[in-house]
Amino acid sequence: MTRTAIYFPIVIVFLAQTQGTTLSATQYVIVVLLSTLASIGVTPIPSASLVLMVMICNSINLPVTGMYAVVVAIDWFVDRFRTALNVSGDMYAAGILAKLTGIVDDPEDQMDPDMAARHAQEMYERETRVG
Repeated sequence: MTRTAIYFPIVIVFLAQTQGTTLSATQYVIVVLLSTLASIGVTPIPSASLVLMVMICNSINLPVTGMYAVVVAIDWFVDRFRTALNVSGDMYAAGILAKLTGIVDDPEDQMDPDMAARHAQEMYERETRVG
């Protein structure tokens, strides 16, 4: 989430600079607020940041021009690294919280792999049964 929240303002400023547009302080505040709020919901959706970037540009009256195509061209590559950093950061944070709070999963709630495979097979058979 945090990498996406940082990515939005960087790209918006890039688009503004390539068009020769100077953003006001109010526009910067709007970009930061919308970037933070949008990044909360966009993290699990691949390449959804491209759609939200257009929304943020429209909210500060920044026209989306041909330089947006450059962003689209490299976003698929950058998105992989952003996703990897988001996942690793979330895993690291979960480990820290588990260590600080002492909360651990109940071993009785966890299935062994053989039991999970049997359960999945039973569910599949139940759903594919005719009649």
